[in-house]
Amino acid sequence: VIDGLCVDGYESSYRALTPDGILVCNTGNTSSLQLQSGESSLCNAFDDNGLNSWWSTVKAKYFWKRAIFFDLYESYEQNPKMFGHELHYLICKLQRGEISPKVAGKVSLNQVPKAQTLIEKGLPNGTVVCLPWKKLDPKQKVKVEKKSDVDPPQ
Repeated sequence: VIDGLCVDGYESSYRALTPDGILVCNTGNTSSLQLQSGESSLCNAFDDNGLNSWWSTVKAKYFWKRAIFFDLYESYEQNPKMFGHELHYLICKLQRGEISPKVAGKVSLNQVPKAQTLIEKGLPNGTVVCLPWKKLDPKQKVKVEKKSDVDPPQ
């Protein structure tokens, strides 16, 4: 399971793991990235939800045996050619129907702020794709599933 948002402290993602599954915490978000790079400080920990973000990262990093951290941006900077190769590989798998990403919605450029707000709340169950060339539609909606529909059975 890959969690790039840490909306609920990685809890739902961790619960969704199979017995031999691994949780990949994408540290592209600021709170996790600060801890990974050693930039975390008590000053950062006490802003808005900083302490919760800090604790979520510490818990996943040091207490959960089946969680690993991956910094997408750092990985790209270290080996950009590999990213091109991996993108080509994923496109081939997509074209052959071997993978099918879950798309929660496709939005035009003017709907990105609203979609981002929903993503930060953890509401869309799937990826929201921006189609910048799509006709601007002020009534367009992003599909949202209720939290109970998203959480795995316990």
